[in-house]
Amino acid sequence: MTLLKKLSLATALAAVSLSANAFDADIKVWANVDPTLALLKADGTALDSVVNMVHNPVTGLVPWSQQVRVYSNDEDKDIEVRVGSTPQLLNTDGSGAPVPLTVSLNGKALTVAAQDFAASELFDGALPGASIPMPLRIAQTNQAPIAKGGTYEGVVTIAMQQKTTSP
Repeated sequence: MTLLKKLSLATALAAVSLSANAFDADIKVWANVDPTLALLKADGTALDSVVNMVHNPVTGLVPWSQQVRVYSNDEDKDIEVRVGSTPQLLNTDGSGAPVPLTVSLNGKALTVAAQDFAASELFDGALPGASIPMPLRIAQTNQAPIAKGGTYEGVVTIAMQQKTTSP
């Protein structure tokens, strides 16, 4: 019995000493869930949340483009797509003029007014629930060098919703 008590005590002490040296890593996990639609890279992975637009001193901002797909739970419904606000870059020091941006999806310019994307043109059945691959493009509206130096930032919000009926 004494041996069993000593073994239990040794096990308890070992567990305490291990927990005293343990490390916990906390990872915050989040998801923005829309059960009807998603705009993802063509391979199904998430779009980058930060894009670095390169400035060429001779021509201005180099357009950024990424192949994307619309993923939908209903391939028979048309999709309305718009930007949340007029896209632009602002100098973080508050000086300089705003740099207007143009956002397009599959060659169609997106504005704050919704643009219709017909389900019959988006979904070809090749990949269930996924649209055809399309270029998402962000470019300087008036391609020209930016005279005021500094860091420019802006947010491009792309809003999508399924239409309640399709023509």
